[in-house]
Amino acid sequence: MQKILKIYKDDVKNIVTHYGALVVIIALCIIPSLYAWFNIKASWDPYDPAATSKIKIGVVNEDKGTIFNDKDLNVGDKVVDELKNNSAMGWQFVTEEKAKEQIEKGKYYAYILIPSDFSENITSILSNDIKEGEIIYTVNEKINAIAPKLTDKGATGVQENVNKTVVETVSKVIFSIANEVGVEIENQLPKIENILSKLKEFQSKFSDINETIDMGDEGAKRVKDIVKEVQEGIPNIENILTESKDLNKKINDFLDSSKNGINNVSPTVKNDLSIISGLASSINTSATELKDAILNGHEKAPEMIDSINEKINDTINLINPLIKVLESLNRISPGKPLTPLIQALQGVQGKLGDMIKNLEVIKTNISNGEKPNVDIMNKVITLSNDVKGIIDNLYGNFDSEILPKINDIFGGGIEISNNISGVLDEANEKIPDLEKMLDIAYSLAEKGSDGIAYAKTMLPKIEGAINEIVTKVEEANENEVLKEIIDILKSDAKSRSNFLTNPVTIKENKLFPMKNYGSAMSPFYTVLSLWVGMLLLVSILTTEAHGEYNSIEVYFGKYLLFLTISVIQGLIVCLGDLFILRVYCVGPISFILACAFISSVFSIIVYTLSSVAGNVGKVIGIILLVLQIAGSGGTFPVQLTPHFFQAINPYLPFTYAISLVRETVGGIVRSVLITDILVLIIFVVISIILGVVLKKPINKMSENFVESFKESGVGEH
Repeated sequence: MQKILKIYKDDVKNIVTHYGALVVIIALCIIPSLYAWFNIKASWDPYDPAATSKIKIGVVNEDKGTIFNDKDLNVGDKVVDELKNNSAMGWQFVTEEKAKEQIEKGKYYAYILIPSDFSENITSILSNDIKEGEIIYTVNEKINAIAPKLTDKGATGVQENVNKTVVETVSKVIFSIANEVGVEIENQLPKIENILSKLKEFQSKFSDINETIDMGDEGAKRVKDIVKEVQEGIPNIENILTESKDLNKKINDFLDSSKNGINNVSPTVKNDLSIISGLASSINTSATELKDAILNGHEKAPEMIDSINEKINDTINLINPLIKVLESLNRISPGKPLTPLIQALQGVQGKLGDMIKNLEVIKTNISNGEKPNVDIMNKVITLSNDVKGIIDNLYGNFDSEILPKINDIFGGGIEISNNISGVLDEANEKIPDLEKMLDIAYSLAEKGSDGIAYAKTMLPKIEGAINEIVTKVEEANENEVLKEIIDILKSDAKSRSNFLTNPVTIKENKLFPMKNYGSAMSPFYTVLSLWVGMLLLVSILTTEAHGEYNSIEVYFGKYLLFLTISVIQGLIVCLGDLFILRVYCVGPISFILACAFISSVFSIIVYTLSSVAGNVGKVIGIILLVLQIAGSGGTFPVQLTPHFFQAINPYLPFTYAISLVRETVGGIVRSVLITDILVLIIFVVISIILGVVLKKPINKMSENFVESFKESGVGEH
């Protein structure tokens, strides 16, 4: 032990007493930190609008516009107006010729062309020949590897903005028209009430007639007066029936004309089913990927579960309002034709709820360090398959099964209106008979008591005819189907339009939020700089000691110097991250301790390679650096790398060192932290064992090789 400490003390003394060595050591302590700091700062916020606005994208608008709802509409102009207020990209509003010239020269990264028939196509939703609007996106991918991905995002944003504008415009027109007509029909309802009131007033006269007849001959004169009063009211009844028929015809005309308008909502319902189908497919794919990740023991499984749960909740939130709309339509039809569709969607909700419960069980098992039950995982996949199958079936059969049922609902309203019209026609046809019977009654009343008996047999028939008319009109007034239709049409057009434009609002919940991209990348660049720092040390400082020492004494004695410098390197890097760059970090003390610990781990690994295998060991250290940059998952998920890097990932020190630093920066999960520390300690133990056991025999075997390399004159002396 004394000889080991002597080697360390001699090294420290030589550094302090030789200014050249001191300058080199100070440089070796600082250089790795510069590597980390420059890279972290450079990637601090690469997607900031101030930066992306310098990426030029041409915008060519050739849209000629169209006539929509008796008004001139140019959606292309609206898109351009929106882009002029958008600073996410460097939009350049030019002609197609200039856009092609600039993109070929590499001045523009991409350009977007809005065709001349763009407005005409996207407003075709209100016609029988529906066409999708098309935006032509051209990108020059040879200029830069990342820029095409950013411009793709810009083009996607344009598409989303256009889709939202179209849905909002069309749905607002449809619901506004329906709202106006619904209010107009409701305003006509008091006329039906007035008609019914007058009919009931005439109906009440018959009690007086019957009572008068029972009074015998003395009431003959009174009978004549009352009959005459009823006769005088016959023209009023005819006017009332005519007015009723006119009103019913207006209602019938409205239902017939609004049928096509309401049917135009169907594409939006179909679009909702399409969105739900896309979410179901994504959930199904994610469930399969989750099973693979769990079987492979991947540490990101809990995050994958949270992602799936988020997609499931988005799907449920989209299905809920869709079911409410379908239930409203279903209530106004006696046959309830939309019940199978509603039940299918409710069944999907139930299966999605079961998936969430099973996923929570799996997540709990993982959190407790237990291996999840494969049967539960299979059940999740089965449920996702069922959901996908149901939604795909509904979407695939929409035009053939669901759309006709929606049309039939309003067709039923027309049928009821036609029935009412028939009743009124029938009542109107009875007026001449009623007039004849009243004439007979009046003549009998003039004949006095001799005709009273006959009059008593005729008046009940007259009263029955009036009662039948009152009953039919009352039924028309109290019809619930018409009231349901009015309620739907009167509902807030703006709210319904806003719902169709934004049927789902995504509420983001960040488990371990990172304030900026640079802070998120700091674990990778910090760990990378510590390994680079150790490579610099073994490249410049010797691992051999002068004097009478055995291999073990040399191994540990020289290592103490490397350990000291590497820890200093780690402290400089992490303190600079915190106080110079101000990297976001939830646990600063833990971050500093983690960097010091990782520095010591890397120092023993790289030092052992160099001490045992000399220059070959240094080469191995460089090779490990290259493999770990790609295979550690420090910059992007290792699942996206080739199979080779996925296979070596669990055996690389970077994998656990980066994970350890991430825990201290973003938020500590105790089980992950402990696992990372234990695995890194295992690397330390393996390195020490290899150094103690192999240093002497390998150094002896390589003496001739090293000497020959020095004599060649191409290497350092």
